[in-house]
Formats: sequence, structure tokens, C-alpha cells
Amino acid sequence: MFEKEFESIHNLAKKNDIELYDIYLSRMNAFSVKAFRQDIDAFNYSDSIGLGIRVIIGDFAGYSYTEKLDQDSLNAALAQAKTNAENVDKKEKIILKNYSSIEADLEIFNPELSLVHFSDKIKKAKLLEKGALDRDPRIVNVPYALIGDNESFIKIANSQGLLKEFKSNICYAYTSCLAKEDDQMKSASYEKMTRDFAMINPANISAHAADRALALIGAREISSGEYPVIFDNHMAATLLETFSSIFSAKTVQEGQSLLRGKIGEQIASSKVNIIDDALFPEGFNTQPFDGEGYPSERTELITNGILNSFLHNTITAQKDSTRSTGNASRSYKSTIDVSPTNMYFEPGTTSKKDLYSVFPKAIEIVQLSGMHSGCNTISGDFSMGAQGFFYENGEIKYPIHNFTVSGNFFQLLTHILELAHDIKFNFSSFGAPAILVEKLSISG
Repeated sequence: MFEKEFESIHNLAKKNDIELYDIYLSRMNAFSVKAFRQDIDAFNYSDSIGLGIRVIIGDFAGYSYTEKLDQDSLNAALAQAKTNAENVDKKEKIILKNYSSIEADLEIFNPELSLVHFSDKIKKAKLLEKGALDRDPRIVNVPYALIGDNESFIKIANSQGLLKEFKSNICYAYTSCLAKEDDQMKSASYEKMTRDFAMINPANISAHAADRALALIGAREISSGEYPVIFDNHMAATLLETFSSIFSAKTVQEGQSLLRGKIGEQIASSKVNIIDDALFPEGFNTQPFDGEGYPSERTELITNGILNSFLHNTITAQKDSTRSTGNASRSYKSTIDVSPTNMYFEPGTTSKKDLYSVFPKAIEIVQLSGMHSGCNTISGDFSMGAQGFFYENGEIKYPIHNFTVSGNFFQLLTHILELAHDIKFNFSSFGAPAILVEKLSISG
């Protein structure tokens, strides 16, 4: 696919004496349907395509892109990338290679998913809403009953003979519910991602969302103090996502991560293992190669509490005299960056229920707010609004609200006592099980 366009760029580069360059093409289509009051509230479809060119002259790289693939547009994009390389003032040591390919078939494209008729998606969206409303009369509204899918095609080539491509797709369902009893209203949500449309069970998804909202009804306030805290799997994954930039080699090299210079040091509890795995089965960001065509791999960032690695592309790897971890990220519009793929806390062996009885009293957090305004990814400090449950002697006593949880992410890593085995990934492909933290500051 797109062989003609890539061949045209190769010929144009040769004609213009451009020796080092690469080409990145991305085509994506996305569909979503949202039901409200058993009608179609929103129906969206998008189909985009773009091609980016990077030209390297000495230690300077110039970028350009086009969203049109005709001959004139390709010629103009290549010429602009060359001009940019000749005028940029930031040096970067860039080496282009014909990188090897992984042997495994990642099975990230399901052709049957592309054949699902939109009417079946609409039907499931309506069932999401109906299932939540039928769950309990206290469910008074379902703001989101959403079914969606997306499909992407990536192709990359360079002047050293590299030529790779892959297709991937995924579908998802999302339900958000509002529960009301007396003068108290609570909301909650639940989502499911899969490459098999048949695995989206509207009744199950809606039940989860509704039950989560209903469980928060009757919430009380709690006295301020230090408490053992359990983050449920969704909130633990959200925390990891918020502070994930500390593991980027680019961030570290720019002096924006406190992990700088700590490779080989104990930075977390010995129970903690954090992994970024681009080969993870069913991962939302699973891929055979990265934005430079470098083969994907599984990277152990933290093993038994010890910092093993940062996430690298080939540019950051050269600066640290190491090798890439296959985490180069790029869109056809952007320069080369570093991004996680499927990053997660490795699950433990205990059940979530067992976490509640470790301490006589504990707080479980199931909702967080103010993640961006209340978190400093450089210092690690956080202060966020939260909702959850108060436990005593391993038993739930009542839901709690109107409180703030504060702490420091780097210290939190050292105070993790246990991790359950109930790992779950969010839409951004960050995953975690429920985690038990020895103590955090709670302000009621």
C-alpha cells in the first residue's frame, strides 16, 4: 500500500542529492456513536492521512509533512524538509539504519472488526444506556453510552533500505452513570477495550458503571490525618499515567525528572515492578516497531524496586551511550519524541480483598479529580480531590467524599506494601492492579 508514493519520494530525493531521509505515513479512521434517551445523540466518523518527511544534513534534521499525496505535494514537502534542515540551529546526532524486524505476529489487526455494521454498534450503544437505567431506579441519567472503534495503518521507510508497515484496530465501550438518592448525586463510569466486538457486553459494562455510582451514595466526610490508602486498579493506572514522563530519557536529559542519575538505585518498594511493553497482547498501543522503525520490545523500567532503564529513542540513546528501547514516537506532523507504549505496574499475587485487612483502618480511593492542576510531574508532589470508601477491620463501613489526598509520587513508590492481581488497562494503555500504600495525607 502506497508503494507508488514512497517510490516517488525515493526518486525525488536521489534527484535532489538528498542522501539521508526517512518517510513516515499514517492513515487512521475512527468511528463512535453515543446514545441518549434511546436515540443517537452523536455520530462521528473521521478518516485522515498524512505523510511526514525528515531530511538529515550533517547533524541537523528538517521536517515537513503533507496531507495530499499527489506528485506536486510530495515534491514540495521534500523540498521544505531539506530547506528546514539547512536552516535549523539545533544539532542532533541522528543515525538511520535498516533495523531488523520482530519475528512474532502480534495479532493487532482483526479483519472481522472492520466488517461490523454500524447498526450493530448503535444497538450496543443503546443497550449500554438501557442496561444502566434498568439496573436500579436510583440511576437517573446516563450522560455517556458510547461505542467506538478505530483503525490505523503505519508505514515507514528510510534511505538505508528500511521499509516496514503494520495495521491495527480496536473497539471500545464506555458508560458513565449518575445515581441520585435524596439530595446526594454520584457519578461513575466503566470502559472496555477489545479487538473482538463480540466481547463488548453492554449489560456487564453498564452494571459495573451503575454499581460503582450506587456504591458512593450515602457518602460521608472523614477526619483529616494520615491513613493507609488503597488505590483501585483504575486510579493506580491513572497515577502512573500522570507521572509517566519521569521515565522518558528525553525528560531526564532535559533535567525535568528527579530520576536523573539514579539508574541502578533502589527507588521503590521491592514489591514494585513497572514495565513498558510494546509487545503486550491486547495492548491498545501494541506495535511491531516505533516511530523510527526500530523493533519494539519489553522494557523493565523498575525491577523489585530498582531503576533499570529509561525509555529511549535512538537519539536519546546515543546521548546516554546506550541503545534504544523502541519508544520513539512520531506523528506525520511532528518531530521524533519519546513515549510509552503499554506501561503498567506488574500485578502481585494477592486478591484486592486481602488489601483491606492489612491495617485496622484504611481508605480506598476510586475517583480522583484535578489530576493536571494538582500534580507536579517534576517534583512528584500531588494534591487531588478524591472519593472512595472507609474500611475498618477489613470491612467496608461507608463511602466517603469531599476529601483531598496529598503526597509525593516518588515517596509513594517506596511506600507501596502490596499489589493485587486485578490488573486493568485504561484507554491510554496504562495499567495497574489495586495497590496498597502505607500512608498518605488525607484532608477532610
